[in-house]
Amino acid sequence: FRSFRMRIWTGSQGETIMRTKVLALLMLISFILAACAAPAAPVVPTTTVASSLPTTVAGTKITFMTPPWGVPPEAGLKEFENQTGISIEVLSLPMDQIYSKVQVAASAQQAAADVLFLSEESPSFIVTPGFVKPLNDLIAADTELKMDDIADTDFWTLNGKVYGIPSYVQLVMMDYNAEKLAQAGFNAPPKTWDELTKMAQKLKADKIDEYPIAMGAIDWSWYLIALSKGDPLFDADLNPVFANQGSKGREAMALLLSYFKDGLITPAMLSETTPHSIFMSGVGTFHQSWLGANGLMNDAKSSKQAPNVKYMLLPETANTWSLDAALGISTYSKNDAAAWQFIKWYVGEVNERAIFNAFGLYPASLSLQKNLDTEGKLVQFDVTSEQAKHIHQLPRWVGWWGPWTTKVTEALRRGINGELTSDQVIDQIAKDWNSLKAEYQP
Repeated sequence: FRSFRMRIWTGSQGETIMRTKVLALLMLISFILAACAAPAAPVVPTTTVASSLPTTVAGTKITFMTPPWGVPPEAGLKEFENQTGISIEVLSLPMDQIYSKVQVAASAQQAAADVLFLSEESPSFIVTPGFVKPLNDLIAADTELKMDDIADTDFWTLNGKVYGIPSYVQLVMMDYNAEKLAQAGFNAPPKTWDELTKMAQKLKADKIDEYPIAMGAIDWSWYLIALSKGDPLFDADLNPVFANQGSKGREAMALLLSYFKDGLITPAMLSETTPHSIFMSGVGTFHQSWLGANGLMNDAKSSKQAPNVKYMLLPETANTWSLDAALGISTYSKNDAAAWQFIKWYVGEVNERAIFNAFGLYPASLSLQKNLDTEGKLVQFDVTSEQAKHIHQLPRWVGWWGPWTTKVTEALRRGINGELTSDQVIDQIAKDWNSLKAEYQP
């Protein structure tokens, strides 16, 4: 075990919030909107990035593989290229395709890209297998990057080796449309899943919202309900305790399937990766969301839920997990120096602020968090800071985590389609977990 902490700006003292023990070694989908428009070009200050560059990097061309929400603003990227002489080719792909391309290229000892965007599922897919190189030497030799200003480097550290420089830190949260809830006669969000279910039923019965719950037909929806109900999912030896008879994990699966069966979640979710675009189209009152989503959900240009969306503390125990992202360098890249300069620029304030404005992704920079808080851009801080106290990390560093999550979604969808009961879904994914665990562990 190693302890995990998620640091967020908590007011004038910038206090570090200590977290619970992580199950085993820590390690999903890309659930932020790929359809969001790119941010307006920020005013990029003239800096002296090139002043300390190795003379060998000018004229170097490197590639950066990232999902759509990780694409840096064009104006900022151009400024970086002008200052450094480093040319950047951005390859924008869904995360599953990124994993596949990295794995295939690595099998031939080639780099799919020099710089890789690392999502919360990357540890099991491409870090643990050895496709991302440790950054310790680059960090030690650098005099500019302030590692103590970057939150959650622990997540990207395994056996003392740092594999990624965090770009943003996120929590899986929920939000809701306060106006719709008020129309149904409720002046506060639910504190239990039973309350949420009854509220959703009334919203539907009163024809306020035909499909009041916006949760995806994916593994995350089950994790969210199960964790917040108090199920740890796994014990210290990575045994799937969610499969125990009478577990909260079984309750969570039964509840999630009932939401689809009873028409509280639109069947359109079966053709979506995440629930966000459907919620922003105006469908749903309760939404499976993330820290930083408030600005997007209340942007009238892109969301029909605006301006009525508010964060809520997850029901019952409020347990959740975090979704961090970082940048790393391919094991087979031959352009470490140029890649490192790009990473330092990417996690700098100008780029992180632009990405926050575009996608609501909570920056890993503690000083930028402080600035955004001072500017009044971190809304409902009382709710988000309380939610941040309830982190229960999932074992995403184990090599079989990624393959297992795919099987969870597959089994869940079979349950939604009526092929499996909720107990059969749980039994199947427990069996899958144990089989993969035996395969990956000696």
